[in-house]
Amino acid sequence: MPDTPLGPLVLAGSGEYTPAMDIVDTYLIEHAGVREVILIATSCALEGEDVMTKWEQMGVAHFKRLGVEATPLRIKDQADANLPEHAERIAEAGLVWFSGGSPVYLAQSFHETLAWHALESANRRGAAVAGASGGLGVLNPNVPSAENPGPTGLGLAAPVRAIAHFDRAEQRRPEFVERVVSSLLPGQMAIGVDEDTTVVWHQSVWRVMGHQRAVLFVGQERHVYRHGEVVEGLLPPLRHSAP
Repeated sequence: MPDTPLGPLVLAGSGEYTPAMDIVDTYLIEHAGVREVILIATSCALEGEDVMTKWEQMGVAHFKRLGVEATPLRIKDQADANLPEHAERIAEAGLVWFSGGSPVYLAQSFHETLAWHALESANRRGAAVAGASGGLGVLNPNVPSAENPGPTGLGLAAPVRAIAHFDRAEQRRPEFVERVVSSLLPGQMAIGVDEDTTVVWHQSVWRVMGHQRAVLFVGQERHVYRHGEVVEGLLPPLRHSAP
């Protein structure tokens, strides 16, 4: 079945709602027609509502500085993600930004909910979806593990799996990077995304935007890309026209 064009996807290593993201958010506003922005902080819900509020307020201020109104959508758990009014808000958005925290908690909170189906459909019709660090829980593909029997990712960007905070991870936790790469399922690809950096799917290519690097893993080789460069060889999102 043929693939259908999808809206932009943003895989961010970190830096959401800071000047480091001006590059990508301005690009989405100017080139993808983004006007209605929804901010979702589900990833950090286990840290408390004060932490969610902090990220939401950062997002509102960030987009106000860029000349666009952004609205927080408070989804703490799967029950919230199943509220029809929340799904409706997501369905109407031009850009949905997921801030950081726990990618697994985000994936399990959205799994098979009304909000998830609205998000997938919105992206299919052209809305952008961005996630930083833990926000990658809706973008990275599922990789089952003994520690996490439920979904670890919902796969908007599948088969691409991003490693957030990559510059810090390869210095401080090289064994973690090796574990991620070695656990890839057949057909999946890994790309490390440094902090304050993104890899963006738009107009049928993956392109690096940001201050540092993206590192693509191809077998035993690493290929480094920087701002403005197209990531050659990185597979496109492989969702089909039928759900």
